[in-house]
Amino acid sequence: MNKSVKETIKKSCFSLIVHSFCLLSLLSPVFLLSEVAHGEDSSVIGEKKIDQEEKQTDIGFTVEPVLPSTQVDESKSYYYIAVKPGEEQTLTLKVRSTMKDPRKVTIKVSDAFTNKDGVMDYDGTDVKRDETLVDSLEDISTVSEEEVTVEKLETKEVTITIKPPEQSFSGVKIAAICATSSESEEKQSGISSAFGYRLGLMITEDEEIDYADGSSLNLLQVKPTVHQGKRVIQARLQNPEPKILKKLKVETKLRRKGEQEVLRKRTTNDMRMAPNSQFDFATNWGLDPIEPGTYTLSVKADSGENTWAWEEEFTIGEEEAKKINEQATYTITYPTWVPIVVVLLGVVIIINIGSLYVRRKKWTTPK
Repeated sequence: MNKSVKETIKKSCFSLIVHSFCLLSLLSPVFLLSEVAHGEDSSVIGEKKIDQEEKQTDIGFTVEPVLPSTQVDESKSYYYIAVKPGEEQTLTLKVRSTMKDPRKVTIKVSDAFTNKDGVMDYDGTDVKRDETLVDSLEDISTVSEEEVTVEKLETKEVTITIKPPEQSFSGVKIAAICATSSESEEKQSGISSAFGYRLGLMITEDEEIDYADGSSLNLLQVKPTVHQGKRVIQARLQNPEPKILKKLKVETKLRRKGEQEVLRKRTTNDMRMAPNSQFDFATNWGLDPIEPGTYTLSVKADSGENTWAWEEEFTIGEEEAKKINEQATYTITYPTWVPIVVVLLGVVIIINIGSLYVRRKKWTTPK
């Protein structure tokens, strides 16, 4: 075979590859689905500036705690106070204006909870209160003025009265004093932004307690569901102690009952659970539809000092699987013409390869 024939074959093969690649590139967006993960974080205890628009802005006010004589640790910039059963305490919070225009500030006490990412948070909406949380700070605290207006560079004092239960309690109770201001930035369009601060509030009857050495963890429930448009298997974990459970690592593995193959898994490190709280640790099923059947979810947890392990069996019925798959928004969808084009493309590629092979045989066969 002479040099010109070889060059012709090379050019033909290269041209076929390039055209096939270009066609596949045009079709590839149909098969790809991009998932965006949204993470949340918040301060554990202390003071945090809230900016829901995530941009630099002048909030227009500041808050300053007046630490009482019952403050357990004066090095802390938040309220960490010792209380006695049934004895009221009154805390003072200074709200100071930093701008010329009046500012309305809403103040409330919100219990600490554990959010979906395994992080201590405050001021959540539709948070399921754990049954072990009794006489919470939300319930035993009263704010003197839930809404206060501060004028130009004015300072006002707001009091928070805490009435501990008559019955002694162990551990700690944790919450945050949330001070927010909702101001309309574009009144005509109806857009408003909420800004403010969260100031930690923690009480105890035992000043020598280590409030961050929680040592208990329970698995309450395992169930399939839809979360943020995704098919997930949720394992509900509970910290039943009035202490923070820190440095928590959780690992899950999903299998069909009686099989060793791991279908799905997830591992998350360094989580912190609020006292007397629960949250759902979700293992993502993926883009494929959920299939009916009986499964086993292995859950392992480790806090560095303590370990836990569970094997939870659950069954997904036909109707439940159908309902979850219909509710999920994360799925693979493509037009009906795509499979036809893919098949035709495969046929064209095979024909071209066969044509080149036959042509090469003719060129290389001696006459």
